[in-house]
Amino acid sequence: FYPAPVLVFSTGGDMLDFLVQSGEIGEHDGLLATWFHRANSKEAMNQALASDVMILEADVTLEGFGTANQKPVPIMAHPPDIYSDNTLDQWLEAVLDSKKGIKLDFKSLESVGFSLELLKEKSSSRGINRPVWLNADILRGPNVPSFLIQENFPNVTLSPGWMVCILNCQMNLQNLKIVHVGYKFKLCFPRFSLTLWQGSVHPSISDLLFVRDNTQPAEVYYDIYEPTLSEFKEAASKEQAGTQNVSRVGQYL
Repeated sequence: FYPAPVLVFSTGGDMLDFLVQSGEIGEHDGLLATWFHRANSKEAMNQALASDVMILEADVTLEGFGTANQKPVPIMAHPPDIYSDNTLDQWLEAVLDSKKGIKLDFKSLESVGFSLELLKEKSSSRGINRPVWLNADILRGPNVPSFLIQENFPNVTLSPGWMVCILNCQMNLQNLKIVHVGYKFKLCFPRFSLTLWQGSVHPSISDLLFVRDNTQPAEVYYDIYEPTLSEFKEAASKEQAGTQNVSRVGQYL
C-alpha cells in the first residue's frame, strides 16, 4: 500500500485541498475525486487500498447490533449484516497507512458515540492527517445527531443525505441556519457543497452536464458508478474543449 503522506492536514479540512496537496489530483475539481463503496470487510478494504481510488466509503454499526449479543464495538458492516471480520479500529489503522480520504456512513445510532470516541483516540495517539466525512442527518433521522459530534469530534465534515436536505431545507431552513452558526463543524450539503451519488438507476449524461454547467468545479463531487462516470467525464471534457475553442475564435473576431 502507499505510505501515509507526510503532509499535516486537518480532519475538518477540505477534501479537494487534501487531494491536491497529496498529489492525487492537479486541480480543485470534484469530478476528479474517485470513490470506493462498502470497503467494509478486510478483503474489500484491501482491494480499495490497493486500487487508485482516492476516497474510501465504509459503513459502521455495532457488533451483533439488535441482538442479545450486541457489543459496544464498532464494526464495518452494511445492514442486514451485523458481524464483520473488520472492526472500525482495525479499519482506521489500515486506512491511515494509505493516502485515502475517509467517509464513514453510520448505520446505527448506537454506534456513533463509540466511533467518535475511537476517532478522538486515534487523532490523539497517531494523528489523522486527512479529511474525515461523516454521513449523517442534520435534524431528525437515523444517523448522527449533531450534538454528539460537537461534544466528541467536531473537526469533521458532515455529509447529510439528499432527501434529508430537501425536506429539512424546505421545512426547517431557520433550524439549519442555527445548526450552521451554532456548531463548529462544516456541513456538506447544497448550500455549501454537493455530492451527487447514485442508487441502482444510472443518471442521464445530460442531467449531469446540466449540473456541471451550472456549478463551479470545486462545488460538486460526483460519486457515480461506471460506465456512466467515464461517459460523463468524456462528455464534460468534450464540452470544455468546445467552449475553449469558441473562446479562442472569439479572440480573433
